[in-house]
Amino acid sequence: MTEERQIRGQLQLQERLAAVGQLAAGIAHDFNNIMAVIVLYTQMALRDSTLTLKGRERLETVISQAGRATELIQQILDFGRKTALERRPMDLSAFVKEQVKLLQRILPENISVWLDSPEGDYTLHADPTRIQQLLTNLAINARDAMPEGGVLSLALQRLTVTPGHSPILPELEPGDWILLTVADTGAGIPPEVLPHLFEPFFTTKEPGKGSGLGLAQVYGIVKQHEGRITVDNLPEGGAAFSIYLPVAEETSVKVDRAGSSEQPLGHGETILVVEDNAVLRAALAENLSLLHYQVLQASHGVEALQVMETHGETVALVLSDIIMPFMGGAALLHALRAQNWNQPFILISGHPIEKELEALLEQGLSCWLKKPLSQEQLAQAIAAVLQHSTCQGSSEG
Repeated sequence: MTEERQIRGQLQLQERLAAVGQLAAGIAHDFNNIMAVIVLYTQMALRDSTLTLKGRERLETVISQAGRATELIQQILDFGRKTALERRPMDLSAFVKEQVKLLQRILPENISVWLDSPEGDYTLHADPTRIQQLLTNLAINARDAMPEGGVLSLALQRLTVTPGHSPILPELEPGDWILLTVADTGAGIPPEVLPHLFEPFFTTKEPGKGSGLGLAQVYGIVKQHEGRITVDNLPEGGAAFSIYLPVAEETSVKVDRAGSSEQPLGHGETILVVEDNAVLRAALAENLSLLHYQVLQASHGVEALQVMETHGETVALVLSDIIMPFMGGAALLHALRAQNWNQPFILISGHPIEKELEALLEQGLSCWLKKPLSQEQLAQAIAAVLQHSTCQGSSEG
């Protein structure tokens, strides 16, 4: 009976967190569009040769604060499992060893960092940036739990869940798993806090000392990697986070990455911009005009098809949001190919599209860009695709 109550409690907690995550991610997606507009217009203003030194400093402050806001949005999207991941095969053991070296440099001298990583294969399919964020957040949490110093210990272990046998956790499916444990020697977690630990904006810290998003972000990153996470107080003191990540087969998933700051210019090519957010659509159009492109606009896929009927022969590339009313970006790509329009096609999205990526690539997707995108990313991606290359580190079409 006790075990059943524990399982029921875990399921209820997961359902509650999933519901909150869905709401938070929806809000974060809207804020992503707002931040994209702010970044694009501010970068445009910085290109003004008549700008005063003081004016430039103010705009650079806006860019800096926009970056901080984007990080906050990223935390919310991570919790809501709406982050666009860049997953690739990675050796978690080698990766954690490098992170330990970094943590030893940035954590206070009164905190020792230990690693227990037995020989073995710890390869999984993951996004290194998100895994690094996960480790950083857990290390910060451990640091705050040990104000007088202590030990932060990380351990890796291979596990196999056999069909028909009771798993370590009820929700662990049969198969191979990697267990990453992050433990501290602090005071532990009060029992009344444990059920709320992964909830966004829940914090026991003083005002101004924490946003309450660090562990929520950890929870979302683990879940988006199809993993599981638990936390327990240790008998000897302190707390341990146990993260179970599945050993997955290698798949080919590539997305854009930030490249250099160079901004290649166009040569008057016409680009069709499809975006339902009118302000963001205008910002994209203005930026493309500054990059020497001609611009046509549509607010959704159906309208884009109408534009193509009239101006399709002049369109060199289609740049489209993925989530729109009436017809989204993926459906638009399918419709264009069905009508024998074969122009290069770039998707922009604040949501992950890994599950749809293989089908989109087969239909001729050139690459996809994550929101909020910068002027540099926009310029590099479009120039590369028009030159029949690929976005820097992007999906190949």
